[in-house]
Amino acid sequence: MKPSTRATLLKLHRWVGLAFAALLLVQGLSGALLVFREEIEGIIHPALVVTPAETQASIQGLVDTVRESAPHAKLQRIKLADDPTRAATASLRLENDAPWIVAIDPYTGEIVRAGSYGVWPAEWLFHLHDTLLAGKTGEIIVTIEGVALIFLAVFGIIIWWPGRSRLKSGFRILTGQGADRTVRTAHRAIGAAVGIVLVMSGITGALLIHRAALQAYLPVVPRPKFEVALSQAPLLPVDTLIADARGRHGPLPLREVRFSGAAGQVVALYFQDEASRRPNATRQYFYNAYEGVELGRYEPAALPPTNTAYDWLFTIHTGKAGGLVGRLVVLAAGIALVFFVGSGVWLWFSARRQKRARRAKAEDRLVRNAA
Repeated sequence: MKPSTRATLLKLHRWVGLAFAALLLVQGLSGALLVFREEIEGIIHPALVVTPAETQASIQGLVDTVRESAPHAKLQRIKLADDPTRAATASLRLENDAPWIVAIDPYTGEIVRAGSYGVWPAEWLFHLHDTLLAGKTGEIIVTIEGVALIFLAVFGIIIWWPGRSRLKSGFRILTGQGADRTVRTAHRAIGAAVGIVLVMSGITGALLIHRAALQAYLPVVPRPKFEVALSQAPLLPVDTLIADARGRHGPLPLREVRFSGAAGQVVALYFQDEASRRPNATRQYFYNAYEGVELGRYEPAALPPTNTAYDWLFTIHTGKAGGLVGRLVVLAAGIALVFFVGSGVWLWFSARRQKRARRAKAEDRLVRNAA
């Protein structure tokens, strides 16, 4: 690479990094913490750890308890934890559209924690990471930030590339030659080591944010949406719908129940898809809760490859695709991103300080020569 080209890329790398430093710091910190979100929540909220029993409360019983606890809120979903020692969580919306989250013991049916984001810091952190708590505007900013991260990672590797014969030296962190030299070589070496992971994070994050918008331009089958007119008829118990789905499709583990419609008259049942290699893959069956009729389904095995690829994005983005090792890699990348922000700002200030010192010396030399 020509020295002039490298200098130009380095300047672009520096100024793009400085422009997005604060946002990248937020994304790095929040992303690193969210990798082990469930484990962290279990520590900061001990009530979420429950004692397993031989029998569980009925799903309809959980639904009734949650709705009675917040009669003016609209129940959107109840999610059952994969871990049998974890409470189930219900997501609701209050009349002012504010979120309300309830944790409930799936064995006793007892509510163990409830409140808005103020009492659920991990949920607040997720929405900070996802939208900067700014809705659609935040999604656009995060997308631009994701593109900036891809640029920084790709061009950072290009700037770093020492050549095949000196590849090993490119990962060497020099010490004992001043703090600036140590920080600079660490910035380069760690950047080269995790650059590919950061590119992956930027791409998958941006694609996940705009999944709904991009579906119109991709050969994918969207998740079905159904509408059922309001009726004076009573809603059937959710357990009746679950029994019908299992009778039709087999005894699959239930993972989530979602409700839509003014009265929650459309019920979506999410069952673990044990035939899929994706850890969080689900088969989804949609019901008219008045009549108990299956309205439609969304099964990974019957979907085109593009759907499968898109459904893998979240699993890859969170590191769950690689199990514990994958999550640790994503954690390391998040921590590294925080380091890059700190070290990049350090090096910028150091360069400015050195430049001012050289200018002062030059001016002092001119004064002495003039005298």
